[in-house]
Amino acid sequence: MSALVQVSELRFVTPAGKAILEDVTLKVDRDEFVCLVGPPSSGKTLILKLLYHEVPPQRGQILVDDRNVTRLHASKLPAFRRRLGIVPQELTLPQRTVLDALLFKLRSLGLESDESHSRAEEILDIIRLPLDMRVTELEPAQQKLCALALAAVHNPVLLLIDEPFDGLEYQEAERVLEGIRAVHERKHIAILATTRQRPWALRSGARVIYLWKGRTYAEAPSELYAPVPERAP
Repeated sequence: MSALVQVSELRFVTPAGKAILEDVTLKVDRDEFVCLVGPPSSGKTLILKLLYHEVPPQRGQILVDDRNVTRLHASKLPAFRRRLGIVPQELTLPQRTVLDALLFKLRSLGLESDESHSRAEEILDIIRLPLDMRVTELEPAQQKLCALALAAVHNPVLLLIDEPFDGLEYQEAERVLEGIRAVHERKHIAILATTRQRPWALRSGARVIYLWKGRTYAEAPSELYAPVPERAP
């Protein structure tokens, strides 16, 4: 299967000189579901921002959908980002019903009314959200699923989802995971999700990549998930 995302030798240093990413390698195939796991402040969100070119790296190559992201001209960024679906950790909730929010987005992208309704109904059937409730009145898990629906409704090639389980109780997180799986399985959209919660990544069925001290690993670093030492008697 061909690669949709190919990242190599990625390095990012803050203006203060702190190295966040040292040598990141990352690959996501078309239609693949990948979870990037790491502790808080390890650079997970930063990697997503680098992928959709909100910030540039100091070194490295980023290819997304056959485009060299680091060399994209500003004039081509809007069209490139329309190929993506982005679910940030901090949600901005529209003051509309779920259906109206989806229709507004699709019409802003130039879709005709009939096609807009068809796509909105399809994604709501997949994620199982009430279409007539206001987004601000939804429960926390439903709000995250609404953000997922908004990101996926225009059929992007890649979904970037930042900390989808953060702040949720067990059953709520399970509901969000079901929605993410359903979108992946029925829409065949590649997904890269970040999480600090390793158990949910392992439950997801996704291929798991670990981010630790600025580098990526296929297996969990022992230093990151070392057993807690027993107390001395």
